[in-house]
Amino acid sequence: MNEFRSDVAGLCAPPEPYSYSVRAGDTLYLAGQVALDEQMQIVGTTLGDQARQVWKNIEAVLAASGATLADVVKINYFLADIRELPHEIAVRQTLFPADRVPAVTAVQVASLGLPGLLMEVDIIAVVPHG
Repeated sequence: MNEFRSDVAGLCAPPEPYSYSVRAGDTLYLAGQVALDEQMQIVGTTLGDQARQVWKNIEAVLAASGATLADVVKINYFLADIRELPHEIAVRQTLFPADRVPAVTAVQVASLGLPGLLMEVDIIAVVPHG
């Protein structure tokens, strides 16, 4: 049976009807995360600052779903400016060991829903049932 999670401690309620994560078997799909705090305020004005908040949000969703960054196998980036990706990579390198880097896709998009957002990240994790 699939598990749907739309309530995560430390995150604002989803601004529209969706789940923060859906677990289907051993696969965990996370909805795209942006640099919003609990009060739905954008955190940071640079891609590096926003990346730190995005990964904080991702870690919260993973934890609420019984997973960690070690379970992440795929990362999808949606960036306002693809040329800024090295700033996100610098943040990501502090989170994943060099010998265990998830697969990555990065694309530039026209808009991210709110003025001031510079990136959105969704991930896929594999979390065997314990």
